[in-house]
Amino acid sequence: MTAYLAYSIMLAAFVYPVVVHSIWSPQGFLSAHNPNPLWGSGMVDFAGGSVVHLTGGMTALIATTILGPRAGRFYDLRGEVLEEPREFTGHSLALQCLGTFILWFGWYGFNAGSIISLTLDDNYLVVSHIAINTTLSAAAGCVMSLFLSTIVGVHFTGEVTFNLQYASEFRFIHSYTLFEIATL
Repeated sequence: MTAYLAYSIMLAAFVYPVVVHSIWSPQGFLSAHNPNPLWGSGMVDFAGGSVVHLTGGMTALIATTILGPRAGRFYDLRGEVLEEPREFTGHSLALQCLGTFILWFGWYGFNAGSIISLTLDDNYLVVSHIAINTTLSAAAGCVMSLFLSTIVGVHFTGEVTFNLQYASEFRFIHSYTLFEIATL
């Protein structure tokens, strides 16, 4: 827990402010509002998706490279390879689904609220499209993941089963991915 706290403090205090300033500030070298942006074009980051995911993704890549595989799952505590990977205990499907619904609900405020002003330049039309895209993309992700997990399950086991865990995970991923694409 101490390592995670130190990691979080370093990220929030030193890494994230540099990335945020370089993209969101008019003086940032990546900002499209800079009179002399990098390579002459700069970038526009709608709703913070690029800043958040660039920072989080690169940090996760660096951290997993440094830390390596989980101790006790593929290797024993002495670093020797286990004959078979150890299974982890199951997670709460109810809490996973609840968390997915809370995130989905929050996206309506975040995605549509990123416009800031409804009255400027008919932005109410854009907000309505964003809300509809948020709903449709999450629903499509849920239905497709149920469909695909059922097809794969029938292929490998011969039984028809519906896996809500996959539906919950893919609704989350699909909803946010389509929102990011729709705002480009």
